[in-house]
Amino acid sequence: MATKEEVGRAIERLMARLDGNEDNVRSAIPGRKVMGCYVTDLDAGWYSVIEDGHVAPPTEAPPPGERVSVLLKLRSDDLLDLVEERVSFMSAFLSGKVRVDASFTDLLRMRTLF
Repeated sequence: MATKEEVGRAIERLMARLDGNEDNVRSAIPGRKVMGCYVTDLDAGWYSVIEDGHVAPPTEAPPPGERVSVLLKLRSDDLLDLVEERVSFMSAFLSGKVRVDASFTDLLRMRTLF
């Protein structure tokens, strides 16, 4: 099991990597969305706002008064595997290692980002 600090750094790297891919993010996520990542074995979550192709640095609480549009749920080690690209998002999703709470449309859009 990874530590909360390791997971926090990994999520920061992932969000920075997404933020560096502005055109792809803008086409996948039009408008403003709040994306969250809940790490089940740490009972901790991180949240980023995606707007106009930019991904804000993660925080440990969602923005006040905003609804989380996309929530990934996974274990810490599985998150590290995703961030380090040892496993693909689709492989982790199809094997049940990653669960996604999102509308079907958002789910289809998100798969292009990972």
